[in-house]
Amino acid sequence: MKRLPILIIVLLVVQSESLYAQTSLDSTINKARNSIISLIEEESIVGLSITVSYNDSIIWSEGFGYSDLNEKKAIDPSRTLFRIASISKPFTATILGRLCEEKTIDLESSLYSYVPNFPKKKFDFTIFHLATHRSGIRHYNALENENNKTLSIEEGLAKFKKSKLKFQPGTAYLYSSYGYNLLGFAMEKASNKSFEELLKTYITIPLDLNNTIPDYGIYDTLEVSGFFKSNGKGKVKASKPVNYGMKLPSGGLLSTSENLVTFGNSYAYNRLLTKETQFKMLTDNSLPNGKKTGYGIGWGLKVDKKGRKIISHTGGNTGSVCRLIVYPESKLTIAVVSNTFGIDWLKFISTVNNIPNMILEGEDNN
Repeated sequence: MKRLPILIIVLLVVQSESLYAQTSLDSTINKARNSIISLIEEESIVGLSITVSYNDSIIWSEGFGYSDLNEKKAIDPSRTLFRIASISKPFTATILGRLCEEKTIDLESSLYSYVPNFPKKKFDFTIFHLATHRSGIRHYNALENENNKTLSIEEGLAKFKKSKLKFQPGTAYLYSSYGYNLLGFAMEKASNKSFEELLKTYITIPLDLNNTIPDYGIYDTLEVSGFFKSNGKGKVKASKPVNYGMKLPSGGLLSTSENLVTFGNSYAYNRLLTKETQFKMLTDNSLPNGKKTGYGIGWGLKVDKKGRKIISHTGGNTGSVCRLIVYPESKLTIAVVSNTFGIDWLKFISTVNNIPNMILEGEDNN
């Protein structure tokens, strides 16, 4: 009986292991797909797009449902734009990081160094306070964000600029989209550029994100999904029109799931920021009472049970619920964007959070 040469045996073993790994990954993705399909059916989601990248390669990108209720136009994860709501905040924070690197703005400087005409409060507060939700600026009251007037970021400040601070800056944490709008305006003043110019200069042009743009409520030839609202009982209807020009820094951008993954990967591979800046942004500085907030600069921060670092952000506003998750050290990024608001928030987050867990556990077992 002839013996196979050692090299052929090694190649056969490697090929076998590779096929096994791919089969295992395909099985994991199939399970994840089934969980997404169940979520869509249970929550009556009109349309949803998901993209997953592992080791800088897209391993799954798929659209589900439709971008409209009448023509039943399919979702394309590379082309269909969704509202990304508060996932806009990591974009704003990234621009802030670049401006800090260029010494155009200083985290420790007072807001009034850049916006001297903002009404004086009982306490001073800094750019860092705004970026980490520690300024005491309040969040939205009911429906305040559903604006359909053409307002600039500066004009939008009128909605909250007379409100009192909720606490002495730096002493507590209060998530505030208004705080991020004010931060974005300070960035405009410091750089003498519009927020849209800053977005292009520091993110969308360097990363070639052709489908990440401001949401001014006018879409013309853009391939933008429709926006819907669920009543929680299986019925959905079109959401009323809005113009998010006044809140671009906090929640006013449109993007695709594939563009979001490319942006998320920039943190896994330090493509936009220096390691020092990124480390500062992804550090959860303690409050004076010693408690952590779970939030750095523009990103939610967490460590899973196996010690893997996770950065993420969730978003939800008129016609949108979405989530972006990055495991920087594991080189895994997932983006899920949907066009239906009013769904079970916790079920959505739980379903999406479980997908990277499934992939990494599958890889650990190979």
